Amino acid sequence: MEPPSDKQRAATEELMTLVYDELREVARSYFRKQPPGFTLRPTEMVNEACLNLIQHSKVEWQSPEHFRAIATKKIYQVVVDHLRQRNAKKRGGSWQRRPAAKKDSDRGDTSQGHRRQSKEWKRVPLESVAVEWRDRVIDFLDLADALDALALESRRLCEVVKLHWFGGLKHAETARVLGVSPSTVEKDFRYALAWLNRRLAGAGNHAD
Repeated sequence: MEPPSDKQRAATEELMTLVYDELREVARSYFRKQPPGFTLRPTEMVNEACLNLIQHSKVEWQSPEHFRAIATKKIYQVVVDHLRQRNAKKRGGSWQRRPAAKKDSDRGDTSQGHRRQSKEWKRVPLESVAVEWRDRVIDFLDLADALDALALESRRLCEVVKLHWFGGLKHAETARVLGVSPSTVEKDFRYALAWLNRRLAGAGNHAD
């Protein structure tokens, strides 16, 4: 696939400059509940998303609003990709061997050997991201999985949530980006929230 033309790159860079601060605020919203020392940084997420758009996007931008909408979705995907790479092992933690302990005598007792073996391993939590969802805090990847499932039912519903909830676009702005009416966006958003709430009902809450 051919890369964007110089004109397309220049247009992307110009629009990026106009909405860069807004995009940083979008990225910050992902990390407001994280503990001190959390390694992902909003500025890095924005820069990676914008660089990807400069290098690969051939979209004919209609307005700064249009660019912000696409960049917002790209930031979301960058965050999800980073977290999924970190959690490529079994969700909830990885298994690591405990420090060597004094061995039991070899009695040929397989049940005793099984108990000894199980005690040699412990679960080590992996870094996760807690995100505010309505009146509670949940794991970001649980929400990302739920959005993926929603997209299988309706990509537009998923886009409405990403643009309005994560991107901060108003219903009218979201409607213009998606080419539908504001009333349709409002209806879609209410339905999507109800759908996601049912899907996330079993997700464990995180302490602040």
